[in-house]
Amino acid sequence: MGFLPGLALLLLGLYLVGEGLAGLKGRRHLLARALGSPGGIVLSGGLLGLLSGSGTGFSLLALGLLEGGVFALGQAALLSLAATWGASLWVGVVALGKGELASFFLVLGIPFYIWPRGRRLGVFLLGMGLLFLGFTEMSQGAWHLASLFALGGLPPWAGYGVGFFLGFLLGSANGAAALALALVPLLGVSGSLALTLGAGVGVSGALIWPALSGRREAWKLLAVLLGHRLAFSLPLLLFVDHLAPLGVVGVHILGHLVYTLTFLPLLARYEGLGERLFPVRTVSPKYLSLEALETPSLAYALVQRELGRVADAVRDMLAKAVRILAQEEGGEAELEALEEKVDRLTREVVLYTAELSTRTRDERAVRFFVAASELEHLGDLVRRVVRQAEKLWAQGLTFSPEGKEDLLEAGRLVLNRLERMAAALATGDKALAQGALAEEDEVAAFVDRLRRAHLSRLESGRPESRATTLAHLDILITLEEVLAGVERLCRLVLEL
Repeated sequence: MGFLPGLALLLLGLYLVGEGLAGLKGRRHLLARALGSPGGIVLSGGLLGLLSGSGTGFSLLALGLLEGGVFALGQAALLSLAATWGASLWVGVVALGKGELASFFLVLGIPFYIWPRGRRLGVFLLGMGLLFLGFTEMSQGAWHLASLFALGGLPPWAGYGVGFFLGFLLGSANGAAALALALVPLLGVSGSLALTLGAGVGVSGALIWPALSGRREAWKLLAVLLGHRLAFSLPLLLFVDHLAPLGVVGVHILGHLVYTLTFLPLLARYEGLGERLFPVRTVSPKYLSLEALETPSLAYALVQRELGRVADAVRDMLAKAVRILAQEEGGEAELEALEEKVDRLTREVVLYTAELSTRTRDERAVRFFVAASELEHLGDLVRRVVRQAEKLWAQGLTFSPEGKEDLLEAGRLVLNRLERMAAALATGDKALAQGALAEEDEVAAFVDRLRRAHLSRLESGRPESRATTLAHLDILITLEEVLAGVERLCRLVLEL
C-alpha cells in the first residue's frame, strides 16, 4: 500500500477511536471532580485523555471552559497538558500493532457497527483496526521515502523542527509520534526522538485556528501552552542521546508527563503572565454618549445602535447553544461571558433611555426600554435551553438521533429569525422586520410538526424518547418563547 496511505489510515484510526470512546458515560462527572484542585485536574485530565485518545480535543474543551469562566487560565492549560499526557499512552498501543491484530479488530468491528446500539463500539473497533493497519503499512513503506527525502542522519535540531511542523499540521502529537516510530530505521533513534519532542510542542498550534477566528482567550492559552512546552522540551532535546534507551514511546510519554508536572509550581505565574500579555477587556457601551443627550434625535439613534449590539450578543448566545446541543458537550458556563455582556449593556441602555425620557418625554423612550428588557429576557431563555440539556446529560441520558435533529432544526430556525430581527433593530429596516413577521403561520406549523413527530416516537415506544421527553418538550417550548420574543421585537421595530 505504501507509507503515505498508511499514515492516512493511522490518522483516520486515531480519529475513529476517539469518536468511539466519546460516548463513554461519566466524563462530565470526572470533569466536575477536576475542578477541585490542580492535582485533581492532573489525574482526571490524564484519565480523560486516555479515554478519549485526543489531547487536542481536550485543549479545545479547555478553551471553552476558559471562555465560559469555569476555569482560570492556569487550570485550562493544566487540563490540556494532562489530557495530552493521558492520550500519549495510546502510542504504546500503536507500537503493538501487527497485521493480524488489524484484521482481528476490523472483522470484529463490522457486526457491532451494523447493530445500531453497538455502533459506537463498532466505530472504536474499526478505528483500532485501521490504526494497526496504518502503522503496519507505514513501517513497511518507510524505506521507500529514503531516496525521496534523504532523511537519513537527520540532526536532532532539524528533526525537532520537522516534528514541530508535523505536530502543527496534523493537530495530533500521537499521529506524529507514530510517524516517528515507523521512521526509526530511516531517521535513527536520535532523529526519531527529536521529531517526537518537536511534535509534542507543535501540537499547541491547534489553538491558532480558534485564535484567528476571533476567540481572544485562545491566544492566552496558546501562548502559555506553547511557551511552557517549548521551554521544557529543549533540555530534553539536549540530552536526546541519553534518552535513546526509552525509545520513541517512552520519550513521548515522558515528555508530556514532564510538561504536566512542571506546570504545577508555575501555574500562578503563567496566569499572571497571560493577563499581562492579554488583558481582559471590560464590557462597556460603545455608542451611548452623554454629550449626545443634548441632541435627542442623535441620542435615540445611538440607543438603537447599542441595542443592535445587545441583539448580536443574544444571537451569539443562541448560536453557542445550538452548537452545544449538536456536540452534546459544554453547558451554561460557556454562555456566562455573553450573558454578562447582555446584562451590562442592557442596564446601560435602560439607564440612558430613562435619562432621555426625563428630558424629552418621547414615546420612543418607552419602546427602547421595552426592547432592552425583551432582549435581556431572551438571553435568560437561551441559557435555560442549555441548562435543561446539561441536566439531562448529567444523568447519562441523550436525545434520540431524530429528537436531537428536530431540536437542532428548531434552534437553527429560531437563530435565523433572531439574526434578521437583530439586523432590523440595528438598522431600523422595517421591511426586514415585516418579512420575519410574515412567516408566523409557517413557523407555527413547523413547531406543530415537531411536536407530532415527538409524539409519534413516544407512541412507537422509543426508549430514548421516553427517557428524555420532558427535557425535549421543555426545550421546544423555550425555543417557542424565544420566537415569541423575536416577534415582539420585530413589532417594536415597526413602531420606532
